Amino acid sequence: MQIRLAQPTDAAQIAPLVGMIYRDMEMPVLAKVSDVDLLAMLTTLYQRPENLTDLAQTLVAVDDDQVLGVAFGHPAANEVAVNQLLREVSAAQSGFDAPLELGGETQPGEWYLSMLAVSPKAQGKGIGSQLLQALPAVAKDQGLSRLSLNVDDDNPKAAKLYHRQGFETVGKLVIGVHPYAHMVKKV
Repeated sequence: MQIRLAQPTDAAQIAPLVGMIYRDMEMPVLAKVSDVDLLAMLTTLYQRPENLTDLAQTLVAVDDDQVLGVAFGHPAANEVAVNQLLREVSAAQSGFDAPLELGGETQPGEWYLSMLAVSPKAQGKGIGSQLLQALPAVAKDQGLSRLSLNVDDDNPKAAKLYHRQGFETVGKLVIGVHPYAHMVKKV
């Protein structure tokens, strides 16, 4: 298995993984959006270079040309631009009554892990851990010394993984309709 920066050709395989996260968040704007429209929007979003290696960075775990996991994040300083791109791409997608909007999830000076997902068929094989272990280099390449993420209070298994990887809870927030712990790791 290889951990590498995502390429536009990976988008169709990234979309269903990220789509799982959006569905778990139970965001009201997505309630009437079909899976087909959500996947189409996410495929378009993850074909955009600014979402892969520019404003944000997307890493994939790949085995035999199959994307088994994805880690998507960005420097906190880019949060507004990254979320504007999401808003623009979702607003242009059929099936969306309103654009998908996120924001207020980072703290200054952090490289923020917005999405971490592993294919259900590949879970339990250490892929999430390998993606997490690749992130300090990404943060350092961006001149940052802290990684951060938000974990849903209803996902203790993920919180346990993040604690094992050296993340510590430093605050709380609400995203969509769920309470989250804001976790940070110094790199």
